[in-house]
Amino acid sequence: MNVHSDVAILLASLQQEMISNSFWTSRIVSAEALMSQQPFCVDTMNFSEWLQFVFIPRMQSLLDAQKELPKMVKGQGIEPMASEYFNNKLGAKGVLNLIRQLDEVMQD
Repeated sequence: MNVHSDVAILLASLQQEMISNSFWTSRIVSAEALMSQQPFCVDTMNFSEWLQFVFIPRMQSLLDAQKELPKMVKGQGIEPMASEYFNNKLGAKGVLNLIRQLDEVMQD
């Protein structure tokens, strides 16, 4: 397998894990919230929403266009922020595991 197919599988698994554990919302985030200039859109949405409305769609768009994926520097991927947000949340273990795997697959 290559990085693109690994990431595609992990993104689909992450989405399913978020849905299964009620971290996926049915509400729509506003266009203004998506325009945030802050890392992880911390000023306009929570981390789970950022995964759903920003990270997963942007990564899927890169995959669909067969573009180069961003490289994660070891220890500087999205896992540290995910660990902070999902700390002690029921059902978060699987989500965190998938995020760690994504960081590892996309390491430079």
